Amino acid sequence: MTSSHIMELVHVIRQELNLTRGVPPKLETAYEHNDGSLHLVVCDRAEKSLLLGPGGRIAAELAKRTGRKITIYGADEILLRKHRLRLTLSRIEEVAPELTSLQSQVLNCLRYLIEQELSYPNQQIHVDSSIGQNLKVSLAFSGGIDSTAAAMILKESGIIPIAVMVRMDHQFQNPRDIKLAEEWCAQQDIILERIDTANEFSDLVDRVDLGRIHPCGECHSLIIKRVSDFALQNNYEVLVTGELLPSGRQAIVLQEGLLIIHLPAALSLSKHRTEIKAEKSGKQLFRRKFGCNLVAKSHCQGWRTIGPSIFRVLRELEGGILTTGQGLDYIKDIVSSSARERGE
Repeated sequence: MTSSHIMELVHVIRQELNLTRGVPPKLETAYEHNDGSLHLVVCDRAEKSLLLGPGGRIAAELAKRTGRKITIYGADEILLRKHRLRLTLSRIEEVAPELTSLQSQVLNCLRYLIEQELSYPNQQIHVDSSIGQNLKVSLAFSGGIDSTAAAMILKESGIIPIAVMVRMDHQFQNPRDIKLAEEWCAQQDIILERIDTANEFSDLVDRVDLGRIHPCGECHSLIIKRVSDFALQNNYEVLVTGELLPSGRQAIVLQEGLLIIHLPAALSLSKHRTEIKAEKSGKQLFRRKFGCNLVAKSHCQGWRTIGPSIFRVLRELEGGILTTGQGLDYIKDIVSSSARERGE
């Protein structure tokens, strides 16, 4: 499908929907992947906004009429993403002299994946299951979208992920979510190791109940510490996480001999990309929910805890991880969870 044909359709759709404000958007390039999906590149964020339309209405109608899955990019977003990917490559070179043989092999796999991402969306990502050579790594696994996507990226690359889940009580996790995560690992033939926490988080829960802290920062640190300790005690040299924010050089950390790779961040993936990857693996996607049960409970304390949650969403929005629609969904959930916890 040619760029001119696409823009003719866009012009008709804009007229029919009476969405004709501004200068008509200009399409720089259109890439068609082997799966039939269309990837449209416009010059910047403002052009992208006009091509999407309010609430994505123009893009949705374009997808309907072409029968294709459509993704729209600003050229400025692609430039920023490539800059971050090259920063991650530079970090690989920084840590290379300090690595073990296995760690070097894992980072060689990551280097291959980054080179693939640098050619995206011009070319479809080529999956090569031979590059991982059945290397084993530990994976901090919550069963959420991002750690699920990380697990699939590893598996598709021929790396064997050993999923490590920190088991926490109902104040953090719903039993149904834990069961779904366990079933998903079984379906994917991924070994799942569980770490029991006993009463390690009780002090945190008490302070949240008293309105003294927002739980995310401290809880995250405790979980990473427990998973890192597990990895070291069981002779895993690499720990992979599903984190999205620490991109560029911050995506790779060498700590006490343990190589920590925040995989989606290292590949500069968006939440949209991790959602697609997780859904293709068979994970059920429900409505977007911000944080765990304890975070939702903390929101009844008012702005002291609502503010940091919204700030987190804004950071991910600013970082290009979330779309405005995704960000709005999470903020709505934060506000509604506050009302629910107060019984409103």
